[in-house]
Amino acid sequence: MKYLFILLFLSYSCWSQSTDYIKISQKFIESAKLEGDSTAYFIDVLANANETELLSQLQTDDLKKAFFINLYNAYTNYALKKNPEKYKSRNSFFKSKQFIIAGNKLSLDIIEHGFLRKSSIKWSLGKFKKIFPSKIEKKFRVEKVDYRIHFSLNCGAKSCPPIFFYDPKTLDKQLDIATKNYLTGDASYDKEKNELSLPVLMSWFRGDFGNKKGILKICSDLKIIPENVLPKLKYNKYDWSLYLENFKY
Repeated sequence: MKYLFILLFLSYSCWSQSTDYIKISQKFIESAKLEGDSTAYFIDVLANANETELLSQLQTDDLKKAFFINLYNAYTNYALKKNPEKYKSRNSFFKSKQFIIAGNKLSLDIIEHGFLRKSSIKWSLGKFKKIFPSKIEKKFRVEKVDYRIHFSLNCGAKSCPPIFFYDPKTLDKQLDIATKNYLTGDASYDKEKNELSLPVLMSWFRGDFGNKKGILKICSDLKIIPENVLPKLKYNKYDWSLYLENFKY
């Protein structure tokens, strides 16, 4: 029985004219959650994907976002469950080219900052782009940065958003929900102090959120702060404790 899922998926792939890589990314997350036997199969399919075929399935930003958010979360969860010791050197873990997609060796940083953040410089607070991005980034990156991705990416820490598999058909609604759930759970407004406490990732990537003006608009739209207030901003501490069971379906 443990190989039944793989056989069924292989049968489907053989019957189909081409492999549905978005579907692969979703199934990869399910397998990573269950630590199933099929995980190695999905990793192999992604590593040996035809780049031209893959690019043909990632023609829009919604397709790219759904695909790469799923892969970021699945690869992270899989790698850290396999070897939690890697998390002791997080910088090395995120920048190491330990994953392969369509023959290209990639890191989590490339997926996040190169593809999903359109060649943003990692430690530039979301304010600067690479002058000379790599060829692979130019091929796979989004056209426009969507600040909501920061509420969907799970790096293995306890303060990370929960893992969910994203579907390009419903992506906009899913990202809105992820944003609302994370912010209403972690942000708060102190009326007496006129102080807004926020998740620190909104400071790390403040440019993606439109800086202070954009951050206040987001919080106003979600009714975290009243309209027409200009609060001081305070950022909460990030809990980097390793937590790999943060799935939500």
